[in-house]
Amino acid sequence: MLAAAFLIGISLPTAIGWLIVRTMEGGTPVLFRTERWALGFVLGTTATMFLAFVLNVTFGVPFTRWGFLLPQIIILAGLALFQWKYLPSASRLPLPAPQLTLPHFSLLIKSLIAILSIWFLLKLAAGAVLLTATPVYQDDVFNNWNMRGKLFFVHQELVLDIPLGNETTAAEGVSSYPPALPLMKTFLATVAGRWDDGLVNSIHILWYLATLVLVFSLLRRLLGAGWALVGTYILASLPLFLMHGIVPYADAFVAVHVLAAVGYLFTMLQLHQTNARALPFLRFSALATGLLLFTKNETLLLHLPPLLLVLACAIGYLRWRGTMSAKDVLCALAWYAGCIAVIAIPWLLFKWSHGLPFGNAKPIGGLMLAWQENVLLSIAINTFLEGNWLFLFPLLFCLLAVRRRRALASPLLVCTAFFLMVYAGQIALFLFTGLSTEVLRQTGYARGLLQIVPLAVVIATALLADTVDAIKKD
Repeated sequence: MLAAAFLIGISLPTAIGWLIVRTMEGGTPVLFRTERWALGFVLGTTATMFLAFVLNVTFGVPFTRWGFLLPQIIILAGLALFQWKYLPSASRLPLPAPQLTLPHFSLLIKSLIAILSIWFLLKLAAGAVLLTATPVYQDDVFNNWNMRGKLFFVHQELVLDIPLGNETTAAEGVSSYPPALPLMKTFLATVAGRWDDGLVNSIHILWYLATLVLVFSLLRRLLGAGWALVGTYILASLPLFLMHGIVPYADAFVAVHVLAAVGYLFTMLQLHQTNARALPFLRFSALATGLLLFTKNETLLLHLPPLLLVLACAIGYLRWRGTMSAKDVLCALAWYAGCIAVIAIPWLLFKWSHGLPFGNAKPIGGLMLAWQENVLLSIAINTFLEGNWLFLFPLLFCLLAVRRRRALASPLLVCTAFFLMVYAGQIALFLFTGLSTEVLRQTGYARGLLQIVPLAVVIATALLADTVDAIKKD
């Protein structure tokens, strides 16, 4: 029964997301097949949970089995009908996608790839067992994500006052977080008819795998399959990122949305000057940007402003070069404005009407600015001396210095500028506010960095490939 509930609970949102992505592509598919399913899963799960939230708070639709399933079935049927009517040639024919061709590796390299793949699969299998078979004990899981999901399941509505340990926390506590993640847990439990920690936690490993697929696809489109394998393995080998793939926290969930929002904007800019099929990637980015705001609170203040800035620069550059028409510019801005408004306005109105703060379980207006001691030392230790990231950040910062022209004077600037702005913003918050405790206790800094680490891997892999090409030319 639990397996059936998992398959139903995953299949419906994924199918909806797949149809949304396929509709955005238009008459000609531009994504790889596996990439389309991964992106459809990511966007579909968040979009359907946003729909459940809106229906509950506006029309009182309860979080029951049919309260979840019926709207999704209606949306799925509507999207399928739309595709059948308006995209007949694309919907009735096999979707084209480039074949995966790998470089001709030597026997030694093939053996090394096989060993590393087996090792990764063993780690993934062990992590999946821990994720689904271990009772929840992490603080944020017990007192936030799973607790809220279970309360929504029991009460069949959005509950703001929740028990926290031996006391009850008011609405301004963890209920200020967007409910997308706990609602997905509620949905799985509702389909199963009972709450099971293993069932509701299992979805986290799918967000982790979706991130790997999207990183591979972005790099494959940019650099080819060989470098895509390198970049994907770099991300998969990071101990902390793997841990968050098998721990029911929200940061890997946020990371995959950040990757889609920024990565597809970068892809649009990369392809636009030579390929008319670039504009669908902008639409993917717009929807991912809107849905990003329904994942965690910090996305509104920390991720959205840099993203809009790099968007404005990218569109302005294309318009200046004459490779993007005024009509396309207006269409792009309309997509972003529409996706952000449709998702942000209902959620922000709900927060304002219930007095929910805009920080993570605490208001941001009362933060006092003052220099915080020992923060830089803690950041240096976490970034360079612990095993969380292995050698990723020393490699990345060295490559940014050596290959700065490639990083700052090419379409890769979209990723580089966004990463550096978000990273600098996080450090500033830790250096000058009471949020420094999140660094000194080795908690919040690493998790904030984890949300942008897939982009860091994309940047590092692109610069590494550029360095190797330069060495070969010399």
